[in-house]
Amino acid sequence: MQLKDIIKITIFAVIGLILSIAGGYASMLFGPAMLYINSSIAAILTAPVFFVMAKKVHKRGAIFLYFLIPGIVYTMMGFWPMLCILTVGGILAELIVGKEENYLSDSKLTLSYMIGELVYALHGIIFFLVLSKEGVLKTFPKMFTPEQADTYAAFYGEAWHILAIIAIQLFISFIGAKFGSYIYNKFFGKIKTQSVLK
Repeated sequence: MQLKDIIKITIFAVIGLILSIAGGYASMLFGPAMLYINSSIAAILTAPVFFVMAKKVHKRGAIFLYFLIPGIVYTMMGFWPMLCILTVGGILAELIVGKEENYLSDSKLTLSYMIGELVYALHGIIFFLVLSKEGVLKTFPKMFTPEQADTYAAFYGEAWHILAIIAIQLFISFIGAKFGSYIYNKFFGKIKTQSVLK
């Protein structure tokens, strides 16, 4: 992988992060349902970015860096636990793709994207299960009020809520991956040339 590849990945990763944050804010419009779809809108918005990045760069490690870079940005913003989450997501997503030639495989990229996005979508659950409500309030003092922390802790304490989030995220990520593949093939695939005589 060359420096120009890392620069490309960084640009795509930052664009993906911006769209992901925008998707998170958009999910708030759904009221209490946002607890189930907090990362789902983002999974649709960022899929084209992921597919274009993967197929344009198609180098081993590109997908890992795509997930790692937002984790670094989150750390700079004070949300260091996101670096751990996104590192795990990036490692799993990269392992799923495997060989370099699989970067051009829609099926491999789809599964890679679904798992990477699932890990990202579970960050809230992981925070409350690993850090506990008190730990979350201490780690993110400006992000949650005690009342909000109580609500999230109670919600994530129900197993069926977690299963619902997993099912919804996998389904939406699959739809997002199909959308991302379509966008790449439509606008960034092989350039069609026409004869000047036509």
